[in-house]
Amino acid sequence: MTLSFSLKETLHKWCMLFAFVVLAVSCSRDDNNLPGGKLPLTWFPATYLDMAYGLDSMQVMDIYLPAGRSAAKTKCIVFIHGGAWTWGDKSDFTGIIDSLRKAHTPYACFNINYRLSGIGKNQYPRGEDDVQKALDYIRKNRAHFNVSEDLVLLGASAGAQLAVLQAYKHNQDGHIKAAVSLYGVYDLAALYTQTETAIQLVLTNVMGGVPAVKPLEYYAASPVNFVTAKSVPVFILYGMLDKIAPPAQALEFMLKLNAEGVTYQQAPYPMEHEIAPVFAKDAWGKAFAFINKYLPAG
Repeated sequence: MTLSFSLKETLHKWCMLFAFVVLAVSCSRDDNNLPGGKLPLTWFPATYLDMAYGLDSMQVMDIYLPAGRSAAKTKCIVFIHGGAWTWGDKSDFTGIIDSLRKAHTPYACFNINYRLSGIGKNQYPRGEDDVQKALDYIRKNRAHFNVSEDLVLLGASAGAQLAVLQAYKHNQDGHIKAAVSLYGVYDLAALYTQTETAIQLVLTNVMGGVPAVKPLEYYAASPVNFVTAKSVPVFILYGMLDKIAPPAQALEFMLKLNAEGVTYQQAPYPMEHEIAPVFAKDAWGKAFAFINKYLPAG
């Protein structure tokens, strides 16, 4: 059998194939060349995994951009994982971000890793520096991502401490509009006397010593010390049975917020150091309602 195609049909098929390849590459799940000058196809959602914002292998982030994004309307949520500054990974938030994307929420999500502390390495202020560096990367490349400068920081546990610290200590440009703290800590010197022995050992390593030896470091790493009347709103979720980040941390932090007239929303639950499945729907619903209030989608 002889097969024959007209030149017109052949060119049409090749054009369709080329368009498909371009689209597939543009929406790749691991496009590390994006910031080199190629703009994303804003009418499609796009995902870019393990984008480097620094030279260390831990300084990477996953980027999830919604369809129809624009610099004027598309606000950002930056996720910061927990793990006592020593373990954990951005994959801890992948499920939540997938749920947001399935619901077609209009936010761009940036899910970051940061340098983790080991014995005598990556001690304070490495994590704080990395969050700052990650935000600088997002701002520098926001024209490529086609997103707004306005964002909310959302962290869990150690990531919550990093999120609130960044929002209260390093928000000179005012583009951090709020913070979401999930079972976070706010006064590291006080935490040393309130928490379990294992966490005391972790703190000693992360901070380079005990509070009596490193008082300036503990002070500088504690969000409670940077609360002012101009501080942004914060959502405070905590477990009333938590022994790692005891409820006293949240309660004392809220006293300072009250004293300065800072807006906050608390969400206490009868749970330990996690969001227990039975409370997950309610907790996440409240957290994202808070985000929508202070970072409204355009």
